[in-house]
Amino acid sequence: MAWGPMPVEATDDAFWDQFWANTATSVQDVFALVPAAEIRAVREESPSNLATLCYKAVEKLVQGAESGCHSEKEKQIVLNCSRLLTRVLPYIFEDPDWRGFFWSTVPGAGRGGGEDDDENARPLAESLLLAVADLLFCPEFTVQSHRRSTVDSAEDIHSLDSCEYIWEAGVGFAHSPQPNYIHDMNRMELLKLLLTCFSEAMYLPPAPDSGSTNPWVQFFCSTENR
Repeated sequence: MAWGPMPVEATDDAFWDQFWANTATSVQDVFALVPAAEIRAVREESPSNLATLCYKAVEKLVQGAESGCHSEKEKQIVLNCSRLLTRVLPYIFEDPDWRGFFWSTVPGAGRGGGEDDDENARPLAESLLLAVADLLFCPEFTVQSHRRSTVDSAEDIHSLDSCEYIWEAGVGFAHSPQPNYIHDMNRMELLKLLLTCFSEAMYLPPAPDSGSTNPWVQFFCSTENR
């Protein structure tokens, strides 16, 4: 991966796409290509590039959740962004100066979805968690589709009844879906990212207040996450 000390504009798609456009990437490749020393060096020497990398990776996950990941290219980008964030997040969490980064807001990411909603903008962490939650139940990516036509708009995917798309039998569903190795692997990548998000507490000093909460877990379990 080609990192550099000079800030790279977020609009430089040719540069940023190199991090997730490779169709042959595996989680082992990501860990090998992005060593710990390199992540820490970028964090210290070019923090704007690390911040942009995280923003862009989350943006790709949000786009994948909204589109429904129809194409193989979209699916591969989502998987690579998940692997990349799984690799990078611990080095964000370990640095006290970065601990509030994912809870900062992103211009244009309002809770209402409008570009002019910056006063009520959604923190990056919330956008990430909502995207992961949707992707974990994305037809033909992590669950089987029971409809003849696939989801073809953001409005459709957000209106899906999650009870129609299950991993295993349970309340209301007596039979499990047919085993699907690819779906299982995709779920695993997303669950690794989710567990990494939840692990921030491991990098924090002991809290004097035993009642302190993990904001990642708190939001994921809240009513804002359908």
